[in-house]
Amino acid sequence: MSCELSPQGRAFSTVLTAFIGSIINGITSGYLVAFITAWISWFATLRILIGAIWSLRQAFSSEYTPISTAPPADEAIVLEERGVPEPTSNAPAQIGSNWSMMNKRLNRKVTVLGWLGWVYTAIYSPIVQILWLAANWKTASGSLKIVRGLGISVTALGLTIDTKKRYAETLRGSTYLGRVACAAFKITNGGSALGMGALCAALLIKGALDLNLKWYFFVIYCVFMVIWAAVSFKFIPVQDGGVAGAGIILDVLMGAFAGVFLAAPAFFIMKNEEQPTLSLDGFSTPKSGQASLHDYLGCESVAVWRKVAAVLP
Repeated sequence: MSCELSPQGRAFSTVLTAFIGSIINGITSGYLVAFITAWISWFATLRILIGAIWSLRQAFSSEYTPISTAPPADEAIVLEERGVPEPTSNAPAQIGSNWSMMNKRLNRKVTVLGWLGWVYTAIYSPIVQILWLAANWKTASGSLKIVRGLGISVTALGLTIDTKKRYAETLRGSTYLGRVACAAFKITNGGSALGMGALCAALLIKGALDLNLKWYFFVIYCVFMVIWAAVSFKFIPVQDGGVAGAGIILDVLMGAFAGVFLAAPAFFIMKNEEQPTLSLDGFSTPKSGQASLHDYLGCESVAVWRKVAAVLP
């Protein structure tokens, strides 16, 4: 039995990458962010890189500046009743305008789901994407590399929409270790976004080169990428907070709906590479003799990290 993974097997985790990343966005940042992310992610690489660089600049800043100078609507009412003026700052507090679409107020609650979402996007996902890149850089098709890059952008966008600085501030405290933990959180957040943005760019470029696309496709894509970044910063600035959700069920459903939309290209690739046939040993591709995902995971000669990269999103 061959221990070379089939094209269908290589596409499996890419389908899950976009789908699960979209659901995480819905849970942690609200249904509206999940919906809009589904549209931004097609040309999101520049947006991700700019947002990541800005986040790292804030992380290394000697003085902490809130990413949004205006308090949430309910806090502003309390301040007004007490006769306390709203805080102002001469420093740029965010990239882009205040959230103007739908006139939604920010949701700055610190929750367990928010922590779990951050662990997935800022720690787990970069590690898995690096493993997938190492395992598939030379063997994956050009189209799959492009689709994988788009899938990674779904997760990376979450880090450049809600920076979760409020989570970092809960770690600060008054001790030295607290300040170190706060700084580590911010650096991890910005560094993960920058790293995944770089992975997106590398996969898109390598995939296009593998497909021998004409030069004008690069130009057209870059133009749209600049337009998408400019428009997205207008309606979805880099800020500390998501949009108030409509309940966990609706947030998850919207994330799943957007995830199906985003995972469709990878699913198409999985179904339209070489069509597999069913045998007693599972799916295999008769032309090349490559292994199905099930058989690949059973190959003793395959390194464990390669099996992990083939399955995890």
